[in-house]
Amino acid sequence: MIKFHHTLLFLLVRSTQSRNIAITSDGIALATEARGSQRLITYDALDNQETAHSFGSSLPNNVNRFDDVAVDPNSRARDSTIAFAIDANSGIVCSFNLRERNNSRGVSLDHIGCTTQGVNTSPFVGIAAMGGTVVVSGGTGGASVFTYDEDSGVLSDRATIRNRSLGDIGYPDVTLVTPEIAAFSADVEQGFGVVVSSINTDSKSLTRDRVFLTEDSVEFNFIILPANFPLTSSMYFQEGSGKNYLYVANGGITVQDPQTNGRPRVVDVAPIGFKALTVDVNSERAVAVFGGVITRSRRTSSVYIVLDISDPLDPELVNTEVVSRRSRGGRITGVASAGQSILYVTENSASIGHASLQTIDKSDKIVSFA
Repeated sequence: MIKFHHTLLFLLVRSTQSRNIAITSDGIALATEARGSQRLITYDALDNQETAHSFGSSLPNNVNRFDDVAVDPNSRARDSTIAFAIDANSGIVCSFNLRERNNSRGVSLDHIGCTTQGVNTSPFVGIAAMGGTVVVSGGTGGASVFTYDEDSGVLSDRATIRNRSLGDIGYPDVTLVTPEIAAFSADVEQGFGVVVSSINTDSKSLTRDRVFLTEDSVEFNFIILPANFPLTSSMYFQEGSGKNYLYVANGGITVQDPQTNGRPRVVDVAPIGFKALTVDVNSERAVAVFGGVITRSRRTSSVYIVLDISDPLDPELVNTEVVSRRSRGGRITGVASAGQSILYVTENSASIGHASLQTIDKSDKIVSFA
């Protein structure tokens, strides 16, 4: 096993090709721009409207680009919601008001403010937000937590918990299970895994509760500094059952209840040769979309697959779509799904890719390599 701290060797060649995307439950997406910049991209899945947003002098001088973005996965932006972006160089987090424009096509994105204190973000970083809590994974520098007002979107100037290590080697990404529970992608002593931790902003504590090992089949292949490490996760909030499940991409695919001890379930339904590198769950439609690569006949392509997760611990493959040859578009770095839409970003493309979810017919699964 190659350990996470060895990636410090890459620090002198930090890529600016990280691209990430997040989506509200009603289909408005926010993405970073290709090759790094201060601009952010929005996409309205209802009218296929893509818009670039610049913020000029309203941003602090030490914010030079945005590398990762986050929205509360339960939020709805048709009226208004709060979105977040982080600059991996400065470790500064900024908040924005994201909403559908009144009586016109497109989406508005207004800068609210930024933290005054940066946090560790090296060599990899991820960000997640939910219910007044923003968590920064922090790489080998430890995790950090900010708070924000859910009405105004104003962030705490300084981190409530800053650069806190839980005894692991590093945390390249993070997903929030609840505002008080974080699931960190982690390099742990036994290999790669997910570390589930409790957050208490009153006592300023971060407690390591449990760890799940992942199905790592990629190690440090497909990494893109500073915010695309091939170990990501996404929550399925199962309506009606009160149960939640965490789906993890790390080459292989696993699923587990993050709040219960036990071994994760290995999901072995992907096409032969597929490596899962990123994931997003569409809880409303009970599907998980995994972005990755597939190698067939010595040809590697960027691909996403769709799993029916209506039976959470026994998913079924319903669709496979090739996005591009890696030599042209690079790998998929982020996927997002809401309603009937699938959106994705790749390392070498400036635009947001989009497709529609196929209707799931259990008697006739769709598998396409067109």
